[in-house]
Amino acid sequence: MTHRNWIAVSGFIWLAIGTLLLYKGLRLISEATETAGSLCFQMQNISGSPQKSGTLFIAAALLVGFLKGRFILSKTVNRVTTRITSLSLPIQFKSVYAPSYWILIGGMMALGMTLRFVPIPVDVRGFVDTAIGAALINGAMLYFRSARGAIKV
Repeated sequence: MTHRNWIAVSGFIWLAIGTLLLYKGLRLISEATETAGSLCFQMQNISGSPQKSGTLFIAAALLVGFLKGRFILSKTVNRVTTRITSLSLPIQFKSVYAPSYWILIGGMMALGMTLRFVPIPVDVRGFVDTAIGAALINGAMLYFRSARGAIKV
């Protein structure tokens, strides 16, 4: 595969995972608006209703995800894109990503699995999943922009 294709594949991976996390997070926040002990329910005095609190949670999570994707994950995208474009053709799968990238992925997966067993409110879990999903989708768009401008060899 070419440099452009590998960069696009990286973007599609981030897009798929980000979409799944975003969906899961939105579902959890929606579930929290119906749960009596949730933060969304407790914040109804401020916002007016649990549903409006859920909307505030979603808006804040999307903002955090956008900022994380734009300012933190963009560095990872640039690093991976630079690595891919520096490889000579044909590029093998094991050469595409550095070991540090795999450690990062494994750490994020372990953190996500740990959140299932830690007793935190469902809306906080939803907030985290929504923010990370939005950040990964934003990062995927950066990959696609990089792929569009990648060299053709």
